[in-house]
Amino acid sequence: MILKFIENVGDKTISSILAIYELLKLSFLCFIHLPNPYSYNPVMRKTVIKQIYFTAITILPSFMMMAFVFGTVIIGMVIVVATKFNLQLQTGSIIVTFAINEFAPLFTAFFIAFRSGAVLNTKVAVMNVNNELKRYEEQNIDIIDNLFLPHIISGILSTVFLAALFALIMISSGYVFSLFYLNMDLHAYTYLILNAMEVRDIMILLLKSTAFGFVTMLIPIYSGLKAVQTNISVSISVLNGMVKLFIAILFIEVLSLVIQLI
Repeated sequence: MILKFIENVGDKTISSILAIYELLKLSFLCFIHLPNPYSYNPVMRKTVIKQIYFTAITILPSFMMMAFVFGTVIIGMVIVVATKFNLQLQTGSIIVTFAINEFAPLFTAFFIAFRSGAVLNTKVAVMNVNNELKRYEEQNIDIIDNLFLPHIISGILSTVFLAALFALIMISSGYVFSLFYLNMDLHAYTYLILNAMEVRDIMILLLKSTAFGFVTMLIPIYSGLKAVQTNISVSISVLNGMVKLFIAILFIEVLSLVIQLI
């Protein structure tokens, strides 16, 4: 019984280590191709534009509406709590830290993961099961340049753009609440935010959004490549990929918080 348990733990540990190694290897290959000018052929550039349009542009109306709603409610709660505990002087810093550093990139990452991550995972898994990826290799078509890289680049650019837009709308919509709750005019609210904002906050937003954008595309690609030659494996691949993706997003978020506290 004990030996069986130890054996199972050992097998899962080895499998996890191998999976991490393969994921890091795929990440390294993508990083190698990113600065290579030969990777950006006309077909690849056209695919990047299409993916950015699908990932970021088509969702703008609903995304902006959610940013406004969440911004008004959450920033309103922040203002209420700050006022209750006599933290009015720190209100600007709290709003900036919460909106720019934390909520905007994290919400955007989960939004793109739900919308685009699962779709990409399914696409790669189906192509793998149907041996389309092997046919690409037989025709000397680089799947990293022509399939993986466009999704990764569009994922990074879309996440950075949407996270910045979300933070901007969220902070702007907070003014609506501050106007009615604190009777604060636009000039005072703008001064409160700008006085609290630092270059460090913008850098954190950009770095976290870039990391989130990278993993929201990389992990679904990796999970799709692990699908075996059965139809049910596509569903299993998507499920496993989404679980791993959410864990990776939360890991990046926790790591970011730890680094900021150091």
